[in-house]
Amino acid sequence: MQPAEIRDSGALLGTALGEVAEIARDVHKAVSSRLFGLIGGAAAPVQQAHDAISAVAYGGARIGVRAIPAAVGAAASVLRDPTVESIDDNPRAHFALSALNGFWGDRLAEQRAALAPALSLRTHDGRLRRVAGNLGHDAADQATGRLVVFVHGLCESDRYWWYGAGKHHADPDVTFGSLLRDEQGWTPLYAVYNTGLHVSENGRLLADYLDRLVASWPVPVTEVALVGHSMGGLVVRSAAHQGAEGGQAWIESLRHVVGLGAPHHGAPLERFVNRGTHAMARLPETRPFADWLNRRSVGIKDLRHGSVLEGDWFGIDPDDHLDHRTDATLLPGVAYSMVSATLSRRPDGLFAHDLLVQHTSAHGSGPARPIDFDVDRLFHIGRRTHFDLLSDPQVYAVLRGWLAGADGAAPATDPDDAPNATAAG
Repeated sequence: MQPAEIRDSGALLGTALGEVAEIARDVHKAVSSRLFGLIGGAAAPVQQAHDAISAVAYGGARIGVRAIPAAVGAAASVLRDPTVESIDDNPRAHFALSALNGFWGDRLAEQRAALAPALSLRTHDGRLRRVAGNLGHDAADQATGRLVVFVHGLCESDRYWWYGAGKHHADPDVTFGSLLRDEQGWTPLYAVYNTGLHVSENGRLLADYLDRLVASWPVPVTEVALVGHSMGGLVVRSAAHQGAEGGQAWIESLRHVVGLGAPHHGAPLERFVNRGTHAMARLPETRPFADWLNRRSVGIKDLRHGSVLEGDWFGIDPDDHLDHRTDATLLPGVAYSMVSATLSRRPDGLFAHDLLVQHTSAHGSGPARPIDFDVDRLFHIGRRTHFDLLSDPQVYAVLRGWLAGADGAAPATDPDDAPNATAAG
C-alpha cells in the first residue's frame, strides 16, 4: 500500500468504527427511553443520571475509535516507502477495495480519494492501467481500429471479466475480449471505475475518456462496441446518450451497446432495502440501522429503478421509492443488444432471475415503461447466474455474432448442445 492509501485506510477504519459506536449509542438511548417511559415519572432522576453517564461513555468511545486508527494510519504513512505497489496492484486487495467502493464509493471520492479509483481503461495485458489524463499506451503495434470496451458491474473490478475463465475455456487468461481479439480483430479494453458514484457520472466520465482515447488512438478507429455487465450495462447506455448529447466525435464510430444482465428496470434487492429502511425508520430502536443503511452509495440507489441520467435523481430525495427516470436516447445506427440469465430453464415463474436481476429488467421489457430494444437482439440463457454471464461460452457465441455485424436475431443455437438458451424470452 502506498502512503496515501495507508493514511486514508486508517481514517476510513476510524470512521466505520465511529459509526458502529453511534449505532450502539442510539439504540441504547431508544431502548432505555422506552423502558424509563414505562416506569413513569418516578424514574426521572435515575434516567437523568443514566443519560449523563451514557453520553460521557459513548462520547469517549466514539472519539477513541475514530482517532486511534486515523492516527496510526497517518503515522504509518509517513514511514512508508512511496515507491511500493498500490492496492490496485494486489489482486485480493483490489477485490476488497472494489466491493468497498460499491457500498461507499461516493463518500470515498469526497473524503478518502486515495481509496477511490479514477475511471481508466487497460488492455488485456494491463498496459493502460491508471493512465487517466494520459492516453498514450505501449501497444501501438497491436492496436486495431475496432475497440471493444468492457465495463464491469457494481462492487466489481476489471478483473471480473476473467471470472470462470479456467472453467469455461480451460485457460485462466481467456476472456470475451481476448477471444474477440483473436477471432475478429477487436482490441479489447477493460474499464475500472468507482461504482459508488452515480451511473450518470460514470457514464459522463466514460464518454469523455473515450472521446480523448479515440482521438489519440494510433490507428483510425472505425468501430466502437461497449459491453456492460450488470451496472456496467447502465453505464454504457448513459455514456452513449451523453456522448451523443455532447456532440462527441467518438460517437461516430459507436456501433454496438451490449448489456449482460443489466438492470434496466432496476434490481429487486435495492428496492427491498429501500422499503425496509422506511419501515425501520418508524421505530426509534431500529431507526439507527435505517440511517446507517441509507448511507449506502448513490450508485447502489441508482439501481432501484435503473437510473442512467442526471435528471433521474437531481433534486430528488435519494431515498424516495418512486420511479423518476427520464428516457435515455437509443442512438440511430447503434445496435442495442441485451442478454438475460435465469435460474429457471425458461424466463418465467418464481426463478426468472439470475439471483440479482430479473429477466424482464435485463431485457428492458414489462408492462411499465418498456425500453424499445430490438426484440431480435434479446437473448436469454437458462440455468445460469448473474456471474455466469461474464464468461459463459454460449453468451460469447451470441456476443461474437452480434459484433460480427450480423443483423437481426442472435445466432441460432443447436438445441441439443444448448437446451437452456432461447433467442428471446
